[in-house]
Amino acid sequence: MAINVVNLDALIPREDFAVDAEPPHITALEKISIVHLEGPFFGPDLRKPDFQRETTQWTPQKIADLVKAFVDADLIPAVILWKAGRYVFVIDGAHRLSALLAWIHDDYGDRKRSLDFFGGIITEDQRKVATRTRTLVNKVVGSYQDYVAARSNPSGAPVHLQKRLSNISINSIIAQWVPTTDARSAEDSFFKINQAATPIDPTERRILKARRSASAVAARAITHGGTGHKYWLSFSKDTRESIEAAGSAIYRALYDPPISGTPLTTLDVPVAGRGYNALPFVFDFVNQANGVNIEDTTNKKILNEELPDDLDGSVTIEYLRQVRRRAERITGDSPGSLGLHPVVYFYTRGGTFQPTAFLAISKLIEGLATEGKLIEFTRVRRQFEDFLGSRLNHIQYARSTARATVDKKFRASLS
Repeated sequence: MAINVVNLDALIPREDFAVDAEPPHITALEKISIVHLEGPFFGPDLRKPDFQRETTQWTPQKIADLVKAFVDADLIPAVILWKAGRYVFVIDGAHRLSALLAWIHDDYGDRKRSLDFFGGIITEDQRKVATRTRTLVNKVVGSYQDYVAARSNPSGAPVHLQKRLSNISINSIIAQWVPTTDARSAEDSFFKINQAATPIDPTERRILKARRSASAVAARAITHGGTGHKYWLSFSKDTRESIEAAGSAIYRALYDPPISGTPLTTLDVPVAGRGYNALPFVFDFVNQANGVNIEDTTNKKILNEELPDDLDGSVTIEYLRQVRRRAERITGDSPGSLGLHPVVYFYTRGGTFQPTAFLAISKLIEGLATEGKLIEFTRVRRQFEDFLGSRLNHIQYARSTARATVDKKFRASLS
């Protein structure tokens, strides 16, 4: 769950590959220039397929390096595109194009496009990394508006801008086009290409492959608080609204109040750590809460599991209901909440959130509830929490032993 990465997900919208057959009004460009990206007849037609990973993998430095390479006329690897209907889908190169679009629109995850995309819900971590990126890019390259101003008055522009302005006017990114006209073949091309130079993380691959399953849709809805790309758009209006409301409520339960800095200076922390870039943990929590018997995301092997599509959203709503019920058992002010303090249960002494500890406690508490032993838990809770607190430096919630370790220590305290 890296937080020093920039959220560029709003710069190129997503679209389902099953688009209409309306003839495109653009030609298959061989080179993409800054004019194409900022103009009305190419940039607005760019789309990411709905199985494309989130554009949240690059650090501020990598974005600054890409923009610098462009304005200095250095080599930038080709992007791979596929044309379908009225859209141009980015099969490979979404981060490269998004970095340039972010520079053009001065939006590194915190301005108009991103605010609209995320419904105004931008985490503090996302704002901070966006500010760092903007500051770095402006220092290394200058803002895009600096170049627009220099283009209007070349003689009055600084010398370094004049030289780069010339580069921008002639530089471009090579575009390669997937020749197939079949959506399924284009999707296969995406996964083959993205397992090459920069492989898709196995967790991302699993979620992308299962993107229409209740597990994936529910996890996406929670991760962005019911905002962002709407993987549930094909469902009925009432179902969409229910998913968004539940996603927002669960996000607040897990991630409010947000962590304001590092190291921690307060005990008033969210139960699930930082909400930025937390999709793998949320995916695991959704599956655990709903008894989906698959490997958790600590398994980094490429797995060929099958998660069925949720055709009408009813399963997703039920999954979200179960997640919300389990989250409310841990935190909040509902009658059934145990109000577990996250610092005692889910954080290391150094202030790092431990996803496996959260999942272990969640499973333990749910098991006790099923067995009707929550009252017994409250009787020995103090001793159990003293045990946990005294061993924050020693207890290792290793992925293979976490649940068994916590369950064994608690049940020993009952005897």
